[in-house]
Formats: sequence, C-alpha cells, structure tokens
Amino acid sequence: MFLPPGMKDTDADEEEKRLRIEYSRVEGLVMSRIPEAMRSAAQIHVQEVQCGDPTCAPIDVAIMVMFESGGRGQFGIPCESREVTDEELDEFCPPADVFAEWFNGNSVDWAPFQGEYEEDVMDEAALRFKIGMLVQCRVGADPVTGWANGSVIELFYRENNWPPGQMAPYKIALDDGRNIFAPQDIPEVIR
Repeated sequence: MFLPPGMKDTDADEEEKRLRIEYSRVEGLVMSRIPEAMRSAAQIHVQEVQCGDPTCAPIDVAIMVMFESGGRGQFGIPCESREVTDEELDEFCPPADVFAEWFNGNSVDWAPFQGEYEEDVMDEAALRFKIGMLVQCRVGADPVTGWANGSVIELFYRENNWPPGQMAPYKIALDDGRNIFAPQDIPEVIR
C-alpha cells in the first residue's frame, strides 16, 4: 500500500533510526579492534544484507573497513546488527596484522581458508566457468540492470568463518575493483 504524498510511515522511520543506532554501535566495536595508531585513518561502513544461502542466517552484518591509503577490506557476521556482541566480533573480526595490511594499502582477503577441501566437493569439471573467464554477476535486485562485469579469479572460494565444507563456486574480481563471490553456479547468479 502506498501512502499519500506528505504522509510518513512512522514504523519505517523508527526502524531506520534503530538501524542507524545499531550500525553506529557496531562501527564503534570494530573501531576498538583496529590498532590505535591506525584509527584516525579508518572509516567503517556497516550494513545488514540478506544472505542468499539457505543454510546460514537470513540477515548478515557486512562490515567494510577503508583506510586513507586506499586499502580496504571487509568481513561479515552471520546475525543482525542488534545481535552483534564483543564475543561475535572476537570470532569474526580480522586480527591486527590484517588491519595493518589494509592500512598500508595492500589487498588482503579476510578470512583466508585454513584447511583442506574434501576432494569430492572440489570437482572443477562440474563448474561452468574457469579462472580468467569473463562473467556477469548479479549484484542488484533488478533482473535486467542488476548485473556487473568481472572475471573469475578463484574456484571453490571459502572463508574460514563458514561452516566446514561450505564454499562458493567462484570468487570474482568485478571491473569496478570489488571482489565478490557467487554463492551458486546458476544462471540467475552468474552468467
């Protein structure tokens, strides 16, 4: 239902206000984990995103950390912003050496995989694309305009905060400089 011009949806306004407060709180928690000498050069952006993976939380907190050097990185927490605690950050936040790499302008992914994939899961022949192939990835809601160009840079991408055995079929470097992953190898996600 649409509201007449000039009328406000007070529930939506309250929800937006609550989210801004929670985002600020999470930004403060993340900032407290960045080494003190780097904090003045850091900018933190927090948002809630819908997770397309039915095996994880429906809402994740996505955290982008950017430094004046141009270095940046991101990580996620599988919960809503209001549920983020110090304990959650202890589990999912990068260590000081990763923040230092980002601060120095280096591209370091967090979190690197720290185990071995099971051989039966890693069947490259089952994937439609190979490393270096040009692809389009769904990055927006619109089925016509919500696509971005890029190239496959990694197969069987995984972050160490994901459950054992869970991985994305592709990691993609978008033409705009972002690195993303395709959660499924289906035409509605990557083509």
